[in-house]
Amino acid sequence: MTVLLPFVINAGLNFVLGLLIALFLGPAEFGRYAIGAAIIVLVNTALLDWLKISALRFYSLTTRETQPEIRATLDLLVAGISVSLCGLLVVAVAVGIDFKLPAMLLAAAVLAGIGAGLFDYHGAIARARFLDAAYARLIIVKNIMALILMVGGAWLTRDPTVVLLGGLLSAAVSLLAVRRALADAPLSLSAARKDVAWGFFVYALPLVAGNAIYSLIPLLNRSLLADAQGYAEAGYFSLASDMGLRLFGTLGATLEIVLLREIIRLDETRGRIAAQKRIAKNVLLVLMVALPVAVGLWMVLPAFDRLIVPPSFQGRFANYMAILIPGFAAITIFQAAFYPVFLIGKRTGIATFAALLGLGVNLALGLGLASTLGPAAYAFGQTAAFLVVLAVMATASLRVLPVLPPLRDCVLVVLAAAVMAAVIWPLRRQFSAPIELALQISIGVAVYGALILACDVARCRTTARLWWASRRIGRS
Repeated sequence: MTVLLPFVINAGLNFVLGLLIALFLGPAEFGRYAIGAAIIVLVNTALLDWLKISALRFYSLTTRETQPEIRATLDLLVAGISVSLCGLLVVAVAVGIDFKLPAMLLAAAVLAGIGAGLFDYHGAIARARFLDAAYARLIIVKNIMALILMVGGAWLTRDPTVVLLGGLLSAAVSLLAVRRALADAPLSLSAARKDVAWGFFVYALPLVAGNAIYSLIPLLNRSLLADAQGYAEAGYFSLASDMGLRLFGTLGATLEIVLLREIIRLDETRGRIAAQKRIAKNVLLVLMVALPVAVGLWMVLPAFDRLIVPPSFQGRFANYMAILIPGFAAITIFQAAFYPVFLIGKRTGIATFAALLGLGVNLALGLGLASTLGPAAYAFGQTAAFLVVLAVMATASLRVLPVLPPLRDCVLVVLAAAVMAAVIWPLRRQFSAPIELALQISIGVAVYGALILACDVARCRTTARLWWASRRIGRS
């Protein structure tokens, strides 16, 4: 599928992007940049994400022709919110409101948040219309421009504000690259409808509220850590947090894109029960991908830290990442496996409850354990928060689904990941970093893949045998 290519490129470039920015900015300035980056996520999520969610659920090739008011309403809302937010930003800066951050850094973060929201919205439009080539162009152009502008800005100026503005420009260039491909018609005030806009708001508000709280957790942790330990310590924590969120967020989004389109198609053509049964099967597929990635990353952390992480962050990065990995895996599993239950069922209120509970756990552990665990308390708090969210959402989802994920196969996935970890554990800190990392990845993939095939998890071996047989018949 063409839609998978940009995500493979996106994951690789995001890793390189974050590491290079950290390298050139250093811990203290990267800490300031990381707070700005968290503001970007919060602005995007709280104010514009509900339109992306609505586009994915209500806009399609069919509604494009039969209900043009949907796209018109979406476009008008996007434009109105963006302009209004820019106006509020100008007023806030003009009157001198103190946000405990430099005014230019705050302004750059808010503007970049608007750009990120516009980028995500147009990505949702492309996905809803199955415009895989346009979607790929949007992702690839944005990432290449971000690599040039953001890393270049960090190298030339060592200024986090310039780096944030580079992210804004990269989003703008990518949107220009797909403007014609994604356009339906010129923006029309008369075509938009208030009742349609209200329907979007009612549907998406609980999910957006939950997502906004999730994005608030990293921002709070970075800000509290910066106040307590300084921007350098916040920078150490933020690099591990950013790398994990990028990797597992991209992984979850990739799985979601691949799996969600079939769920929505089943819901429209064969009904809700068929779509829910597919979701139950997809839980296993998500576990098959997310669990070995999480376990594998934890196993290779020493070599990864020595080989790839900037020298000024080494050691601190691995310590934080080891604590944060379970929470990152929880995000991926929730996003790709259980999120579709509430998306198609329009029962999104539970998401807000789970997010509030997670926020409370994060603050309780972070602030409560800071005196005994030090800076690590905030990492434990964040991980516990995301694990609690996964537990709540998984429990609620499994009670709704007409069938459960195959228990035998889920247990086998856990066992296969455990065996993989046991095999590559003795390799830690035994060789030079490049050799150690290469050996761990190759042996780990081989062991895990062999066990999954041997046990025929998710009928992988059967499917592979049938595929091979069909190819042989086609050649004869």
